[in-house]
Parts: sequence; structure tokens; C-alpha cells
Amino acid sequence: MAFAAVVLVEQIIQQFLHSDNLYEYDDCLKSEVKAFHHKIESLQSSLGKIYPINSRIRKKVHELESDTRKVVYAAQDRIEEFISSQIYRSAFLQKLKETTGELETILSGEISSARDSIKQILEQVLLCDDLFPCDDCPRSEIESFHADIRYLQSSIRSEENGNELRSKISKVLDLIKAFISSQTAQSAFLQNLKEIRGKLDPIVATAKEIADSMEKKQQTSAQSSANAETSKYSRASKVVGQEKDFKKLKDVILQDTPDRLIIPITGLPGIGKTTLARCIFEDKEVGDGFAIRSWVTVGQEYNAGEIFSKLLASVHKRDGSDSTKTNHWNAEQLAVQLHKSLFNNRYLIVVDDVWDIVVWDRIKKYLPDNNKSSRVVVTTRIDNIAVKVESNFDCHKMKELDKNESWELLREKVFGDAHCPPDLMIIGKSIANNCRGLPLSITVVGGQLSQEIKNTEYWKTVEEDIRAAIDLSGEDYLRAILSRSYEHLPCRLKGCFLYMGAFPEDSEVTVSKLVKLWVAEGFLEQTELLLSLEDNAEQCLTDLLDRNLIFPLKFSSNGKVKTCGMHDSIRSLAEIKSEEESFFVSVKKFPSQRNRSSGLIADSLKGKDTQRRISVHKNILMCMEDVYKSAKSVKPARTLLYAGHYHHHPLPFCLSYHWLRVLDALTVHLTKFPKGLVKLIHLRYLSLTYNGKLPASLSQLKNILVLIVRRHPKVVIMGKPVLPVEIWYMKQLRHILLTECDFPDLSGIQVGNTPLLENLQSLSSINVACCTEGFFKNMPNLKKLGIWIEAPGPINFDPDLLPELEAFKLTVLKPIPGKEIKLQKSLVSPMKLKKLSLSGCGLAWECMADIGKFPCLQVLKLRQFAFQGPEWTPVKEQFPMLKLLLIECLDLEYLKLGRFCCESLESIIIKNCYELQEIDQELIRIGTLKHVELVGCNYDVVHCAEEMRDELSDAGKEWQLRIYSSWGEESSPDGMQLS
Repeated sequence: MAFAAVVLVEQIIQQFLHSDNLYEYDDCLKSEVKAFHHKIESLQSSLGKIYPINSRIRKKVHELESDTRKVVYAAQDRIEEFISSQIYRSAFLQKLKETTGELETILSGEISSARDSIKQILEQVLLCDDLFPCDDCPRSEIESFHADIRYLQSSIRSEENGNELRSKISKVLDLIKAFISSQTAQSAFLQNLKEIRGKLDPIVATAKEIADSMEKKQQTSAQSSANAETSKYSRASKVVGQEKDFKKLKDVILQDTPDRLIIPITGLPGIGKTTLARCIFEDKEVGDGFAIRSWVTVGQEYNAGEIFSKLLASVHKRDGSDSTKTNHWNAEQLAVQLHKSLFNNRYLIVVDDVWDIVVWDRIKKYLPDNNKSSRVVVTTRIDNIAVKVESNFDCHKMKELDKNESWELLREKVFGDAHCPPDLMIIGKSIANNCRGLPLSITVVGGQLSQEIKNTEYWKTVEEDIRAAIDLSGEDYLRAILSRSYEHLPCRLKGCFLYMGAFPEDSEVTVSKLVKLWVAEGFLEQTELLLSLEDNAEQCLTDLLDRNLIFPLKFSSNGKVKTCGMHDSIRSLAEIKSEEESFFVSVKKFPSQRNRSSGLIADSLKGKDTQRRISVHKNILMCMEDVYKSAKSVKPARTLLYAGHYHHHPLPFCLSYHWLRVLDALTVHLTKFPKGLVKLIHLRYLSLTYNGKLPASLSQLKNILVLIVRRHPKVVIMGKPVLPVEIWYMKQLRHILLTECDFPDLSGIQVGNTPLLENLQSLSSINVACCTEGFFKNMPNLKKLGIWIEAPGPINFDPDLLPELEAFKLTVLKPIPGKEIKLQKSLVSPMKLKKLSLSGCGLAWECMADIGKFPCLQVLKLRQFAFQGPEWTPVKEQFPMLKLLLIECLDLEYLKLGRFCCESLESIIIKNCYELQEIDQELIRIGTLKHVELVGCNYDVVHCAEEMRDELSDAGKEWQLRIYSSWGEESSPDGMQLS
């Protein structure tokens, strides 16, 4: 994407201009770099103003973006190539300077007797190849230098006369000194930069011309905070225009027939099959009728093991059982266990987006027909599959929305509960009528229009685009509408949108990971607001959510979106556009047997050698010789993303791409650390699974922002840090995420006046023994911290040392009932702490009085004997901002939360507190409380919660009460109840 490429190059040049080595370059080069930077800034400014794009300028803008990508990509290559050469040249020159000193010492003494020493020194010079990252790294002058050294070395070996030998050594010294003073690389780079700047001139002029001609410039909404609340994204799906479909299927699902019913739903892409199924799945009356509910999305790139794992995970969540034991089971073991778990229960299962009858037949085999009125809903866009489902219910064929339904859905997506202004009503209805009754197109177009509710001209542009596509048929029409929605995105969002196409179909993408990836990629524009890079990324995500181009899947405890996804048709568009614009290419197809036997490369990478990023959907593919060779041909790649399932085979992935910025290999288990990895000097993001200690040479990666290291299987090696002590010198680090381990101490580290890890924002999960005063003084801007201790014992942790801390997690790995941690310092009131998670601490409830004073605390999670004792009665006027309380596996017997504390509480979750007998009736006095969830609690607690819910209902108020509890056959015929 042109704008993303320009922003990235601007940031690279900015970093280059502020580098410590800038003084080494001549004034002519410095001047040219600054002039080039000015030109890039001008181009970035003009591109950012080209919004929205209408039909009159669309062709011209497409040509501009194509030309921009071509030139700016070339500029990035040349600049990073020069930076690489200068870094390795610097190391090489340092080695030569050392060699010069050694040879001069020899030259001043007896020559003949020093023959062996001379040979060793010259051998070291010739071994300097190891300083370079790859065979084709630009170093022609160094290769020429090596040739001269080899010639002189052979002369020295055959020379017997001391004077002649002295003469040869002098020539070697002259050669080394001449090379050290040479400036060939800078001259070549200067020439390249001038040529590229010349090519940029007409592009900048065209961009400025288009931007100046725009009647309306891009408007960027200035949010008061980038961390905008995302609670406006409803957790429940809403039916608009499909009320009859909803009622019909709901009646079928709730009808009193003992046989298992299989209900197929089919229809066009974007017709609303998944939305309808989701509305039924989340309906309260439907939920009350089933002991187990589970949802799984199949898609085209399905994995049988993952399908059964997801279904089984839903069962475990509802009965409170441990799901970790199934982590290493194969697909057949998971399927058998699923059948056992479902057999004695009434269940509702949705199997969404089926493309292959074979996978459906495999799933169906393990869904028991147990005469308990169980129901299975299957959605598919393929009519033939719907027919072959072998249902005992007629296939439900979804129809397009009519004009009134289309307008109502569009109005709701644009204005919510508000009315449409009269001046937009006629245009709006015309847009809705021409969306062909497809909810997806209406929803996406509604997302566009919602950003411009006061701009009549923009609405006319959208109407014009939709009319232009009206004659297209089927999926071509939908793709055209979605394509226009992409073109109408502000430039700053296009790269973020395309990035979503790198993940496999139906992926559940973690927002925190996405934010870190975007930051590391460097294509986010720096805003004038005082936002961190992470805040800027979160704002971009919020904007894509607002435009309905991505949708929330899970919410975190503070109401923000935790994971997100993309409709298949929108993801397909992102993938197509990514390849067209050389932004991303995915490796996802196994080569056919014919192609493999004939030596042809995998189709998914054929002819893609200009792509800037690679996403691997099936990790095992990279072990195939033809795929690996074709992947190596994609030399410009800056990103290598392993988005597939966990893979045990060690992959030789690092040495293929010399300019990588992002290497996400968390799903690849490395048995040996690849030496070439530390030569990827441009790397910003590194995640991997490796059980050994990382080498000290890792510190050569000076630009790393994100470092994630996982061990698998999870093993804690006490007193043995995964990271080298040199990690303290990697000053750019912003996030370090580890499997439980020690962090290197500061012994032998030179600490100056400036903190070593001043930019570090998040750190987990490290041994509490590392948490000394000096440790935290060197990371003063830490916002998120996770620490652990093996067993209950003394903890010397002072939160006053971290004034910016917003989230804190303390875990005792081996909690012992009756034993508690001993805090050396009482917890005070961290002014910015919003989230606190404690597990296994064994504290007395009296200690909660200190926590209740935290002024900003919104989320409190207590797990695994975090506190011990039969009763907790919070002190009045405490927990003023608390929104979510989670209590899990405590020995609590009586809980009293009243109206004089926790006055902002919105959600309370109680899991597997088997001793809990009663929740005080005062709970209903908390007017903000909306959600109560009980998992694995006894009948008395459930009955108490139901009574409070009924009392509120009589008063005209409502709780969302969810109960997942197993009481045995005497209490419930199904063994489980869901309210």
C-alpha cells in the first residue's frame, strides 16, 4: 500500500538522520538524505489528503499509488541496503584496524621468525566473511580487497628473504589503510538517492495536484483518548430484517421432540447466515434450554483437530473441568472425548461455514443422537452441501432483505437509535435499495457512511459507486462494493486493513498481538496528538471496527475488544488487494503431487518475488524443498509471519530474508537457535518457541521493539534466565513476554544516569526474586508487569518504584493451602493501576483493605487460593471504580458485596468455589451490575442468585445471569443448567 510504504520510508530516514554514525558521512550525503526526507514528507502529506476517492479521480489515484509503491519500495531497498553495508563495514574496518596494529608491531621487529604470526593474522582477515549476513550482500569492494590479500598472502608464504617479506607486509598495510579510508559505498548510495529523488519529483507533483483539487480534505477525528471505550460494540448479535427467519428456526430448536435435529442454513455470501445462527445461539430462551452450547467455524482451511478441540473447550468451560490435559491429544482422541462429554447432555452446536461434506460427515459422527432433544445448526453457502447434510429438517434458504428492511438495517448501522436527517434520507434509501438486500454490503456501506454523517457530497459519491456496480452478478457485485469501501478508507487505515488478510480464514486475532505487529511494521503515521505508538495502533483498530470491516469476537475484562475477526468475503478482498499492491502474500496450499514430482514450486508463491511480506498458513509447507526455494526468491520480504498451527519441525527460515523487520515464529518449535538470526539487524519484532538460552549475540539486534520467547512444553528452570545479560543494552525494547523464567541481573552491567530499558512498557513473566529496586529503576515507564514465585514465601516488591504501572499480575506457581506469601512492604495505592490479578498468594482477607483503596482499579481477578478464609466483607466506600470481579478456586463460604462498596461493579464471575454457600442479598443494591456468571458452584449459591434475579425482574430491572453448574441427576435431569 502506497501510503504505508511512504510512512515506513519516512521513519527509516528519520532514524537514519538521528543515528550515532551520521557524523561519519560526508556533508554531500547528509544534505542529499535531508532533501530526500523533505520530499518524502511532502508526498506523505499529499497522499494523506486524497480522501475520499470518487470516480472522476479513481484511475489517476490508482496510477499514482502504483508509481509511488514502485519508487518508494526501491528507495527502501537502497536505504536499508546501505545501512546494512555500513554496519557490517564498520565491524569489518574495526577488525582491519586491529590487524594493522598487529602487523605494524611485527614490522618493527624480527620478520623471519614472525612468519607464523603473519599467516594467522592474514587468515583472520580472510575469515571476515562471517561478519556478513548473506552471500549476495553488496560488498564488491570488500571482495576485491580479499583477492588482493590472498595474492599477497601467497607471496609471503613463498618468500624466504627477510627484506622481501618486510616489503610484502608493508604492501598489506598500505592496502588495509587505503581500504579503511575508501568511501566507495557512500558515493554509490549518494548516486542512488539522487536518481530516486528525481523519480519522486513527478510523483510528488501529481499527488499535490490531486490533493489540492479535492473539494474536501481528509478529516481525522481527534479522540480525547486513543484508548476509546469499545463497549459500544455489542456482545450480542442483532437481527434486523430477519425476524421471521429467527422466529421460525427458534421454534424448531425449542420444539419438544426427543430426536437430534440437524438444521442446515444456506444462502449467498453476505446474506447473514452466520448472524442469524449467532442470534439464535445467544438467545436467552434458547440458552436456558440446553446444558451445553458450542460454536465452531470450519471454513475452507479447516483443521480437524482444532475443530474438535474448540468444541470440547466449550464443554469444559461449562462443566468447570480442566481442559489442559487434552492439549496434546490428536484429532481422534479429541473427537472420542467430545462424544463422551455430549452423550448424557442436551446440547446445541453450531457448525458454521462448511465448505466440504467430508469434514461435516466426520464431525457428525461424534455428535450423539441421544434422545435428549439436542440440536445442530449447520451454515454453508453451497446448496449441494446443505442438501447432503442428511438433515431431518428442511434446509432453510435465506432470502435477500426487501427495500424497507434494507433501509432499516442501513439506518441502524449509520445512526444507531437516532433518526436520519431529512437531507440524507433520499440518498440513504437509494443506497440501501441498490445493496441488493445483502446484509454484509449494507453493513459495510453503513460503516462508511457513519464516519461522514454530515457530508452530503460523500453520500452522493457512495451512491454513485453502488449504482456503477449494480449490473454485476453474484459475488462480483459484492466484491465491487467491498472494494469501493476499501478505496474509501483514509490512507492511514489501508495498511492496517490489508494486514488482516495475512491471517488464515476465520482466524481469531488477538488485539494485543496485532497492535505490537503494527507498531513493529512502522507503517503507522505519527499523529500530532500525544499518543504512544500502541495508542495510535489501538485507535486504528477502533476505526476499522467503526467501519464494520472487522468485528469483535471476545471482550476483555475492562470491556475492550480482546480478539477480532473478519468476514470471509472481506478477508478475501484484503488478501487480493495485498497481493496486487505487493503488501502481503500467503503460503497456504500444498503443492499437488504432479507439481511436486515435476519440481515446480508451490502455486501460492509462484511469481510473487516482489512481495514485501509473507504469511505462512501451513507451517509444514516451509519444510518442503520446492516451497522453501520459492520462498527464498521473495527477497524483498520484510515480514515472515507463521500464522499456522503449532509445528514441531525446526525450520531454516531466518537466512532467506536479509531485511526482515518482523519474524513471528511462535508456532514453530526450534530445537536449535539459528545463528543467522542475529544478523537480521533491521528486526523490530521477534517471537519464537525455544527451550534453550538465547545467545549473547542477540544484543546485536539493536532495533528490536518486541521480544516474545515461549518454551514448550512449559518448563520452569529455576535460576536460569532465558535471556542473556546483554538484553539490558537493547534500549529500544518496548515489550518482553516470556514463559516463566528469571531475568538477568545487573551484575557487571554499567548503569549510567539514563535508565537502561527506558522504553519498556510490558514485561512478563519473570521471577519475583528479580524485582529489586535497581531492577525497576532501569525500566521506569513499565505499564504492564507479570511476576511469579514458585511457592509461597517472602516477596520484596515495591509498586512505588513503578509510577506508570496500569496492570499487575502475581502468580504463585505451586500454591499450598494454609500457606501465604509474605509481603515485605504493604501494598499502597498505585495511582494508575487499573488491572490486578493474584493467584495462589494465600493472603488473609484483611489484606484486601489495602487493595480496596486503589483509586483507579477497574478489574480484580483472584484465583487459586489468592485469598484464604471463609468470609469476605469489603469495607464501605472501597473499590470505587471496580467494574469486574473474578473469584476462582477460593475456599470462600460467604460473600458480601453491598451498595456501600463496589458501586461501579458491572460484572461478577465466580468459578469453582465449591465451599461457597451464600451471596448476600445486598448484591442487588449495586445498580450498575449487569452480568453475573456462576461456574461450578453449588445449588444453594445458584438458587440464591436466581432469587435475586427474579426480585430484580419483578422491579423492572434485569441481570444477565449465566450458570454453568453440575449438580448430579437428582438436581437436574441433564446434569447441568444454563440460565
